[in-house]
Amino acid sequence: METKDKILKGHKRQIRLSRWLAKVGYNSPIGKFLRLIMYYQDGFILLKAWRDFLNIRRENIGDKYFAVDHAIMHASHSLVRDLMHVEPQLRGNDLGIIRIYASSYMLNNPLSLGMNGNEHTGVRAVFLQALPDPYAQAELLGQLVDQSLAKAARKNQLHIGNDLPKMMVDILHQLVFQISLSEEEITASNAYIKGLVLSSLPTFVSKYLLFSKTGPNIRHRQRLIERYKQSPKWALYMQIAAQYRLNEHQIANSLFDMIHIAGTAGTSALLGSVIGILCLNDTLRDEVLTEINRVWDGQNSPSGYALEQSTLIHKVIFETSRLYPPVRFVSQLTTDKGTVEIGGKQCPFQKGTRLLGSIFSANRDANRYQNPDNFDVTRDFSDILSWNGEGHERACPGKSLSIGIIQMFCFYLLKNYQWNSITEVNWDFEKVTAVTPNNLILQGFTHQ
Repeated sequence: METKDKILKGHKRQIRLSRWLAKVGYNSPIGKFLRLIMYYQDGFILLKAWRDFLNIRRENIGDKYFAVDHAIMHASHSLVRDLMHVEPQLRGNDLGIIRIYASSYMLNNPLSLGMNGNEHTGVRAVFLQALPDPYAQAELLGQLVDQSLAKAARKNQLHIGNDLPKMMVDILHQLVFQISLSEEEITASNAYIKGLVLSSLPTFVSKYLLFSKTGPNIRHRQRLIERYKQSPKWALYMQIAAQYRLNEHQIANSLFDMIHIAGTAGTSALLGSVIGILCLNDTLRDEVLTEINRVWDGQNSPSGYALEQSTLIHKVIFETSRLYPPVRFVSQLTTDKGTVEIGGKQCPFQKGTRLLGSIFSANRDANRYQNPDNFDVTRDFSDILSWNGEGHERACPGKSLSIGIIQMFCFYLLKNYQWNSITEVNWDFEKVTAVTPNNLILQGFTHQ
């Protein structure tokens, strides 16, 4: 059976499931079992052809359709934007489209994305304290970026998929906790991130049958959060936590997830895509370098003012995040039951049904962006949905730091480093991994 047929037949089953759940109960044992079956049926297709899955269902069904565990997917820019601005939002313990079934992988602490009420407000307050202003901390940030690139220069190459996540996890630990990770710890953190998908398997499978894979990652997490408590910044974070009656376990684990998932996985993927864009477009790269030369002489670290004046780089980052969003889905839960029109049919949905927003689809919505598949830095980015949009309680608290880190990498890469060749620049839209040119290598990478 062709992929398209599988995707559309799977949706017909989802339509039937909406009526079954209305009869047997959404959270009844049989209701949970039926949704779990559907989750993995769609999930196996998404693992191998996620972009085709999104495009085929949208083109053949509409801007709303069912997906995975009977979630209602929103695919247009306006629908996803409106979904983001719902306040207050009720969240489940989900990583975008991925459901976290094996909470043991997170030491039984929910993701901050899945927190609600006081817990979410308190953890967010800690995040806002922990994440530095990149323009105010430009000197330190520049030193950390230069040190990371110098390591790659000693190897004579910069590998996007292998090196950037390790650089990012090291930099973020120094910024957030003022601690330096060993090479073994950096490697273990990278392995933890790669193993995140294992948390979407049932607990019995993830915790016991796959213990040889998950066990080392869980132990690394346990050891690292104990190191966090020795940080000179730990007391300050706990003072904020106390205002919201949050404990050490909640704060340490939430900061671990912030650094590893949103910070490292997200920012390194976007940085890789920016580097890929600059490798493909010589004219744009020359224009960016001209802008850098105008605001920085290459000596010492770039100032915060220099970063703020690099408006072209800022636009390159925004347009790259539109085409290759590091976070592809947002998720929340319905607070009541109702009906929704899908494919011309009125379908019932139950309280607690997930509402998913496809940022990837919304960012390429032809009703919002002209020639949406083309790279164009002259676009209006005022309502860009990457980083979960702006102006609401769930907007990404690390947006400015993410952008500042990428700006700093661009400054140093183009001004103080060089390479003599590159491998193929290719974004993999089949495997459900980070949307970044993972296999890109800058060869002959040296300091100039």
